Amino acid sequence: MTRFKWFALLGVAFALSSSSSGAPAPTPDRMAWDVFLQMTAPASTPRAKAVAFETWAADDDIYTATPHWPAHAGLRTLRRSLAAQAEDIAVHAAPAADCLPKDGKAGNFPPGACIGEEVQHNRPVYDYIVRNGLYTTAGLQKAYADGMGIDFPGDAIVVKADWVLVGDILRWLPQAYKTADDVRRAYYTNIATMNGRSGEYALAGMSVQSKQQPYWVWSTFEHRSNPGRCDIIGCHDDFGAIAADVPSRAMPNTDYGPCAKTPALAALLAAHRIDAIWSNYCLKGTQVTFVTPGGRPTILANSVIERMNKGVAVPDTSCITCHAYAAFDRHGTPNYAALPGRPTGGIIPSKLHGYRQHDYLWGIVAAH
Repeated sequence: MTRFKWFALLGVAFALSSSSSGAPAPTPDRMAWDVFLQMTAPASTPRAKAVAFETWAADDDIYTATPHWPAHAGLRTLRRSLAAQAEDIAVHAAPAADCLPKDGKAGNFPPGACIGEEVQHNRPVYDYIVRNGLYTTAGLQKAYADGMGIDFPGDAIVVKADWVLVGDILRWLPQAYKTADDVRRAYYTNIATMNGRSGEYALAGMSVQSKQQPYWVWSTFEHRSNPGRCDIIGCHDDFGAIAADVPSRAMPNTDYGPCAKTPALAALLAAHRIDAIWSNYCLKGTQVTFVTPGGRPTILANSVIERMNKGVAVPDTSCITCHAYAAFDRHGTPNYAALPGRPTGGIIPSKLHGYRQHDYLWGIVAAH
């Protein structure tokens, strides 16, 4: 079965066979890198170091009585995973401490070290949510009563970014980095606050959803030094990496080494004036379907975001399936019941009975 037939059978509404000009259309991995170029472009912001996605709207900018587009990139607030908080609500558990990952042992993370998270939305996402009043429970109730079909625009992008204190990187990876300057030469870093304390954080990984097709394109990027970066499912990048396929190793939590870039990607990074620091970030994989041609669930997980911060095993992680259940009922209550089940594979209609889908965005759990 050809790749085009595979996607067509699964109902994906974009063709990978050719464009109207006869040239091959971009693969999902190329699409992911095109979005990466947008996200990491230098941002001209007053009084702050920033790349583009850091100037976008965070959850706190959107899900408030008075949503506002940030005027500049200032001191950002990091927190525990929003999805993890929602899972606590679903199972009536006490909220966990913001600082501690759920499974630090998975990546040999040092005890007491912090993983901070933020979710950034580009302007098309922000405008759609605010214009339609989807930032409050009352707005969700109205959308449900009106029978509104939630459909974000094709240029929508949402970035989930997980950060680690520079000092914790030194404790985490002492063989690779000896000083804070070593970390700064290898990681993109910036100042943020967590638990009321500010500090310098290093970016460890990003999960990205971009509305380049109806089910979105899901991609995950990791720093090259993340222990176990390609564990369990391996890494795949058919556009940006010279080694397109990196198999999982038998020994977990090892260093998979640099993901050397192809000349095509290197040229794009240079043309877009992307700082060389971003060459240390690797595309682990993309996801555009619920199942493989053989009917097996597709899997995509970030070793820091899902495996450590959320404590979800890699084989139990499907971005596309989990977000397909992002929905709300007539009371404006999110579909919390779908979160603890670690859904993978195709959608189970009964799990959406009585709910209206929010077009693959779980931000509604932050609505007031």
